[in-house]
Amino acid sequence: MLKELIVDDYGMNLHKVSERLVLKKQGKVVEEHAIKELQDLIISNKCGMISISLIQELIENGTQVHFVDFKEEPFSTLYTPAHHGSVKARREQLRGYHDERGIELSKEILTAKVQNQINTIKYFLKSRKELPIADDLRSQTEYMKMYIQRIKEVEGVSIENVRSQIISSEAHAAKHYWKAVKIILAEKGIEFPGRAWHLQDPVNMMLNYGYAILRSRVTSAIIRAGLETYAGFFHVDRSGRISFVLDVMEIFRPSIVDRPIISLITRGHKPGTEEKEDGSTFLDNKTLKLLREYINERLESKEEFKGNDYHLRTIIQLQARSIATFFREGKKFKGYISRW
Repeated sequence: MLKELIVDDYGMNLHKVSERLVLKKQGKVVEEHAIKELQDLIISNKCGMISISLIQELIENGTQVHFVDFKEEPFSTLYTPAHHGSVKARREQLRGYHDERGIELSKEILTAKVQNQINTIKYFLKSRKELPIADDLRSQTEYMKMYIQRIKEVEGVSIENVRSQIISSEAHAAKHYWKAVKIILAEKGIEFPGRAWHLQDPVNMMLNYGYAILRSRVTSAIIRAGLETYAGFFHVDRSGRISFVLDVMEIFRPSIVDRPIISLITRGHKPGTEEKEDGSTFLDNKTLKLLREYINERLESKEEFKGNDYHLRTIIQLQARSIATFFREGKKFKGYISRW
């Protein structure tokens, strides 16, 4: 099975020896990996050097190389041009913005997202059925079901005409979801002001970090499926914004990021913060390492999907390919729904 390799140690240098990737620190070999087994290589800006010959071998192998900062935000991705060798899916993706396909895909993505939010709350409700908060949590999920129905009822000729309707219903559902998360965390004595990417409380910083990890995995899947990362539908166009990645990752946020983070916090982990090199305050290295381990474990866990058990990271790729088929051949796209 092809694998993902994360290199995030200070001063780690990457070299090619024969057909292997060799990691060295202070001149000593630390690890070796067969290049042909690597699907994705994620390199932190804490690392040292990477040889050009290794980059060439990785690209020829089809390995995607993602360079990320300390917040796991990718600032560059290298991949073979062969991933864009077939243009039909991208052409139809761009055309789909101007017809009903953009609406159909957006509705399915956001319906799956809200259902996965409901299933995340149900997952935590299983062990809280006898607690006073149980009825309140159930109430929030009932409100969310109402907004799923509203999303499904939206009709129009293009996404531009109905974007505000779809986004409004999703936003109302999100308010109930994050209220439920707040109730779950408060039951453990944890203060959570609500979800906002710009807030500097530990819970929001943990979510931001988790979403950055997910974003690079979804980007990788979309590129491999031959789709355009920037041509989104309900995330509006903006220079430098990978709008379609943001669209697709909505499906997976609740089950791959929110669930492990809520679990980690409710089990007693207290995230730490520290001042970073750029002068900003962010999660400390111990918390980042633990978060990365939890989310990667979740990505490696298996769930039933279309009658078979797959790793969640494989399901992300299958969903991207299914979207490409939706655009190329008109086959219906069905969003992944998590177990609870």
